[in-house]
Amino acid sequence: MAQPQLELGRFFGYHAQMRQVKVSPPHHPSVVLVCAPMSPTTKAPVRGSATPGAPRPSVLVVSKPVAPPWNDSSKNLVKDIACAARRFDFQLLAPRGCSWSPPEHVHLEPIYRDVGSFSPAATQNLRALLRLLQADDSAIRHFYFAPNPKTSLVARWIGRIHRKPTIQTVCSIPRSVNPRLLFADRVVVLSAATRHHFITAGVAPERLVHIPPGISLPSLVGPERRALLRRHFGIPATGRVALFAGDYLFSSAARVFARALTKVRDRGAFFVFACRVKGLESRRIEAEIDAELRAAGVRSRALMLDEVPAMLDLVAACDVCALPAESLYAKMDLPLVLLEAMGHRLPLVVADIPPLTELLDPRGEVGRATPAGDAEALAAALDAELARGRRDAPRALAAERYAIGKIAPRVEALYDELLSARRS
Repeated sequence: MAQPQLELGRFFGYHAQMRQVKVSPPHHPSVVLVCAPMSPTTKAPVRGSATPGAPRPSVLVVSKPVAPPWNDSSKNLVKDIACAARRFDFQLLAPRGCSWSPPEHVHLEPIYRDVGSFSPAATQNLRALLRLLQADDSAIRHFYFAPNPKTSLVARWIGRIHRKPTIQTVCSIPRSVNPRLLFADRVVVLSAATRHHFITAGVAPERLVHIPPGISLPSLVGPERRALLRRHFGIPATGRVALFAGDYLFSSAARVFARALTKVRDRGAFFVFACRVKGLESRRIEAEIDAELRAAGVRSRALMLDEVPAMLDLVAACDVCALPAESLYAKMDLPLVLLEAMGHRLPLVVADIPPLTELLDPRGEVGRATPAGDAEALAAALDAELARGRRDAPRALAAERYAIGKIAPRVEALYDELLSARRS
């Protein structure tokens, strides 16, 4: 066992002394969600109070470190599904000194040194790998990450050692699909568009399960609270507010949103950019947009924010949420911020591309789609939706399709199916 581990360490580009892992038979069925790498000296899981009676099946989740700040859609989805589940225990990989207290059926394993960055480092991947090599009592291992050659090869190799049912949730559409990168028994996709994309690429339909992401519906905010939130963020007390909670990279959405500000008829409209700056290229694009808005004489009607710790509060302060992106590369298929905006009764204006159009309804009550890259069409759509304002239809659709209380049971049903198939 030691030699293969050493080779895998080199495979990840990280040289380290690795210890041999003793494998013992599991004591009871469980499900393991793999969310992040584990350190060679992993401590015992942090558990809630003991649950009386026989232990429930447990899931090991493999993903990024599940811990605050809650600024990453994939780890937020892991947290929300695990916390909303009712029939399984969960083991989540977390950083040392984790500062949140999950419910008693969710156990944190502090294998990471810290919460990490947007893109996992090689050392983080290695810690997760070492955790996967360890024997445990989980019945299922559930992976949350985009398919890539290295991680898929390693996950498939480890699966042959432990021989437990596996699930791979693909949170965003990859640029290209190679069916060999999908290593798990079942592959969960978050949108119908990604399912179609995978089938077209040659993935067997029976391996694919479409389960959309879920959210906890936010509490609604009244006029007084909204006024306080606007003051907190520096948003004008009066006038309609359009929010772009997106990215400067991988699409032209931020630039198109900025150009739309120069074209809207409502001269009292205020535009908010909430874009986490992830590097020098992001900073350069941000500066160029800032200069364009100044040159057009509309910079005073825009607020440009970097990372926003309290994104739900910012959403609640606005009236419309826009994502005019021609590509969702490196973003969740159905971005959680759009679902949360719907939960706050905000209409959506999105690019006319799948899977974004899956968020809309045929009657146009939830919002509308515009051609990607068309700033004039976006401006016209924002004028129309800002004039109508917040309404009940977006929240009703979010409650019907994306409430975490409906999504988590679908994930648990998939666990049931895999465990039943393994027993038969």
